[in-house]
Amino acid sequence: MILTNHPRTRRLAFIGAVVLAAGLPAAPALASPPKPSKTPGAPTFTQVARFDVVGDVAEILAATKDGRTVLHTDSGGEQVGFVDISDPATPKASGAVAVGGEPTSVATTDRYALAAVSGPDDVAVIDLASRAVIARVPLSGQPDSIAVSPDGRYAAVAVENERDEDVDDGAMPQDPPGYLAVIDLKGAPTRWKAQQVDLRGLPGLRFPTDPEPEYVTINDRGVAAVTLQENNAVVLVDLKRAKVTGSFSAGAVTQAADLTDDKKVSFTEQLKDARREPDGISWTPQGRLITADEGDYDVDLTKGQYVGGRGWTLFDTRGGVVHTPGSSFEEAIAAAGLYPDGRSDNRGVEAEGTAVGVYARGADTDKNAATRHHHGHGKGHGVPLAFIGAERADAVVVYDISDERKPRLLQVLQTGDAPEGLLALPQRGLFLASGEGDGTISVYATR
Repeated sequence: MILTNHPRTRRLAFIGAVVLAAGLPAAPALASPPKPSKTPGAPTFTQVARFDVVGDVAEILAATKDGRTVLHTDSGGEQVGFVDISDPATPKASGAVAVGGEPTSVATTDRYALAAVSGPDDVAVIDLASRAVIARVPLSGQPDSIAVSPDGRYAAVAVENERDEDVDDGAMPQDPPGYLAVIDLKGAPTRWKAQQVDLRGLPGLRFPTDPEPEYVTINDRGVAAVTLQENNAVVLVDLKRAKVTGSFSAGAVTQAADLTDDKKVSFTEQLKDARREPDGISWTPQGRLITADEGDYDVDLTKGQYVGGRGWTLFDTRGGVVHTPGSSFEEAIAAAGLYPDGRSDNRGVEAEGTAVGVYARGADTDKNAATRHHHGHGKGHGVPLAFIGAERADAVVVYDISDERKPRLLQVLQTGDAPEGLLALPQRGLFLASGEGDGTISVYATR
């Protein structure tokens, strides 16, 4: 979700990463605050840079194959920006490419960057060598998210066709319906075409005629997982066949929470039957799914009802809940002194983005990298980590998911204002988070 109420401030800072309450103002007293794990060999992160991008904002992040150049969408500037992170401690602006509309997402192959562009409603194909748009793939509607398969063969675009908030107070369903676009990346980009995958009428959707896909991620088997946030659902699509293979409701949570904006942080109230309504989603190395349960559709709420799970969930591909942290996600953020109590009576910290990567044990930057890496996840014998962004808390919570049924809390990292894009670069021992609210990219290195 794009925020519109964050003031834009510009700054350039190089500060240490937050490990729970380290270096922060005194945190609220909690009955039994979560403690970071001391998993042997698990990497921890130190912030080495916070870079103020050239242009308006930094939203979704992607990287070149070598992990030395980061791309970011800049919706206000209608461009994709490039940042050189050859030296992670001293990022440098490296130009921008105008895409003729509002870029909502970007992903990369070995040779190209693919930007989903709202306005012309297409995918702009950028040649990474020449930094020029060399082709455009038309879409029938407004794109929100794009992903490229690990083997570089397919792209998937969540064409949201977002509802009009001024029509019937934003109530669903509305026309036209969204869908998933599948692009076969074989051959010359000028010949690429988008194939529509119909997401209507699937099991688990609250509004079967109006899917509104939000975010997409792809595993190494060419299966796309798509969140339908307002529908509180997840859909799986086989990209080779351009066919839906499964769907499920994300369900609801009942757990302890702070529901009162009273300048006190206390997780003693009860969040009841709150729809998860996930935004970001990532595949895990074991073939499961992690969702950031932000919540969004509040049109039909009655007094005392809430949406959003105030955390994240690890699902199997049939929708079974493998793990959920309950209130401990927000409690960890509170223990770090970052909990926004002013959001308690709304959706709390708003978990929005996810990223997963397999990092080397005790990795140093560039050397002893755990494994190959493709667009946010990897496989190998390192330590699999999950990163969950908390948009309203300006924080990312890091977990060791070696045991996916019992993830271990490792760190809470302080980010720029309103972290939007999360990018795991395990081949370089790096993690990055964009701050949509202040136009920064924070760079963290393993130690």
